[in-house]
Amino acid sequence: MKTLKAMAMGLALLLICGVSQAASIISHSNSTKDEVLNTYLNAVVHGKLDGISEAIDDDAEFNMKRGNSVNTLSKPQILDALKSGENVEQDCQCTKTVLQSDDEKSVVKVDMKYNDFTRTDVITAQRAGNGWKITKVETSYK
Repeated sequence: MKTLKAMAMGLALLLICGVSQAASIISHSNSTKDEVLNTYLNAVVHGKLDGISEAIDDDAEFNMKRGNSVNTLSKPQILDALKSGENVEQDCQCTKTVLQSDDEKSVVKVDMKYNDFTRTDVITAQRAGNGWKITKVETSYK
């Protein structure tokens, strides 16, 4: 009888753990375009990396233009760069401008003005299943 009770408790615990993990996965897949944009900006400007990996599509492309050269980075490279600046608050003022927004795609321009220069990110987010993902970021400096 003790063995039966132990097995029932084990199965109940396994079920509870499985349900709790499934709930957290579902919440990330239902993100809105504003949520993925805010998650990205929190990572870049405030160094807060919560949810950033889920907000970026696995095939996302990051193009950084400096002068006449353009560096293309992948999601793992960007995540590594963001991790190196985790919890670092940028001393800049941000302004967002929506360039395009519909039910399938959103393009937002973000200017981050520092004392000596301005970083501009043009962020493209697209619908991915029930949620949204960042698929492209083009960065330039002035």
